[in-house]
Amino acid sequence: MADADRASGTIDGDMTHAPGYLKHLLFFVCFCTMFEGYDVLILGLTLPHIGKEFNVNSETLGYAVGLISVGTVLAFALVGLADRYGRRAIFLGAVTGYTIFTVLTALSAGLYDFVAYQFIARLFMVTEIGVAAIILTEEMPSRYRGLAVTMVFGLGLFGGIAGSLIYPVIVKSELGWRGLYFLGGAVLPLLLFYWTRFQETQRWQKYLRPVVKVRPSILSSYKEMLIIFQPKYRRHLFTGTSIWFAVNAWSASSLYFFVYYVTNERGWDPVQVGTTLTLGFIFALIGYVTAGTLVEFAGRRFTVCAFFTAGTLSAMTCYLTQSTPVITVSYCVLMGTQALWGIAATITSEIFPTEIRATGNAVVNNLLGRTGMVLAPGAVGVLSVWLGSVGTAVAVLSVTPFFAIPVILMLLAEAKGKSLEEVAS
Repeated sequence: MADADRASGTIDGDMTHAPGYLKHLLFFVCFCTMFEGYDVLILGLTLPHIGKEFNVNSETLGYAVGLISVGTVLAFALVGLADRYGRRAIFLGAVTGYTIFTVLTALSAGLYDFVAYQFIARLFMVTEIGVAAIILTEEMPSRYRGLAVTMVFGLGLFGGIAGSLIYPVIVKSELGWRGLYFLGGAVLPLLLFYWTRFQETQRWQKYLRPVVKVRPSILSSYKEMLIIFQPKYRRHLFTGTSIWFAVNAWSASSLYFFVYYVTNERGWDPVQVGTTLTLGFIFALIGYVTAGTLVEFAGRRFTVCAFFTAGTLSAMTCYLTQSTPVITVSYCVLMGTQALWGIAATITSEIFPTEIRATGNAVVNNLLGRTGMVLAPGAVGVLSVWLGSVGTAVAVLSVTPFFAIPVILMLLAEAKGKSLEEVAS
């Protein structure tokens, strides 16, 4: 029976592809995600320059970043449509959208249009990365599934490394911070090359293509999202939301304000910032390699709890110390725990069945979990006024992941080595 299921494609990860297709798939998804990572980084890099050029303080910047992050919540509307229209169409549309609006950001005349362009760009970027995790979960062999999803997030860090390396040069050029956003258009040539070569996932074609033909409208698709709130999915809903809320709140506070913190409260110059960011992204790559190995060897539960703990402790150290070497080392460790994005994506892409996989991820990640990214920057801005320091405010908020660990230990079933059909059963 097992052999028959495997031959028919119902056993996870053994569906047939043309030779070499999975390598091209992994390369293209990684390249697109690299620019997503680049754009996330340069928002933090440009905050001090935007604050100066547009004459706004840390509290206003905090609200601006929070408003931009609302786009990550609204991405649920696009990610969820991947169950109706297919993973391919939503992925390619999202890559196109974030490329266009990243370039448009460079033309911002003030804070309002900067926020508007970045709001839309962030909506498309988060849609891309969310659907990318679903695509790899459905297409990669089960023994490499967690590693592939985690590593695509890790390889996306090359965009961050590139951004940190060119930051001191670009920001001092005539283009200034705007040059960083102009460079975001570099993904366009590869997008055009892969447009006709990028295939729909075989699981979507097998399980959902016959179904979507009878769905009358987009509105009906959104109504069908309510299925995720049924009692049989409640455990997965609560677990996935807890993980993503913690990842988003912790990451948005500890990463977005690092450059602002060391520039304004520790007196660092652009060269120090660029050097530390480069080191940080190297450690982040090491963290992703470690996480990719651990999720397959030690399991999802152990890996996510270990990284949550290390991420909280390193963030508190980074933002409370006065010592430049300690800040540098703790920031590197903090960056190493950014693999939590890949770990979380692996977990939440596995726990829902194929027919609602995009819907489940859209709700727990974008609609509910991303509220952490919306609330945290504003909270940093308010707390920084009350406490007199951005660093102290970030340190206070960095304990958020500790609240998710008990939920994980009590409710998350281990998926290591299991097929998608077994995990969702």
